[in-house]
Amino acid sequence: MTHPFARAGRELSPGHWFGPAAVLAVGCAIAWMLVGFGHGALLALVVVVGSVIVALWNSPLRATGHEPLQAVRTLATARNAVVVLWRPGCPYSAALRRRASREGLEVHWVNIWRDEDAFELCRSINGGTEETPTAMLLDPSLTVPVVIPASVPGIREATSAPVTSPSSITPIASFRAVPAPATTPSIARPRAL
Repeated sequence: MTHPFARAGRELSPGHWFGPAAVLAVGCAIAWMLVGFGHGALLALVVVVGSVIVALWNSPLRATGHEPLQAVRTLATARNAVVVLWRPGCPYSAALRRRASREGLEVHWVNIWRDEDAFELCRSINGGTEETPTAMLLDPSLTVPVVIPASVPGIREATSAPVTSPSSITPIASFRAVPAPATTPSIARPRAL
């Protein structure tokens, strides 16, 4: 099977492999120490197998839970679709996925490391970074996706009400941080006992 990035002449970024390689290296080091201190080869083998499983789970090779972005866009021509751009090894994406499945929300999960179009879309939305999870609403009446808060309440709100116009949705870019106070409160001195 050819990887989607290979058709464009671009291989997977080496930085995507740092986390899995670190997990594997730490697992091998722990196994080496266990054998060196005489705890037995069986325990060391369990540690190595566990680290291999964790490394594969967080690697770009993980293909579970991925729908191609073009297939979701085709589906969105009939009705609104909530899409979450995610990547393996992202704890925030995993937490959102667990919460969304617990709530029974219909969400399409697109792995940005498996889909070049999703990768480019994620980078364009997030100012050049691979920040995940990135949630958006694909509406057939709009030409561009509407970015929504990547949370269960944000997804629930986006799927509950039909979108009539782009102005009816509050885009995430319009949220502003609360400015810090001009002066910091003074800390009281501790009382003498």
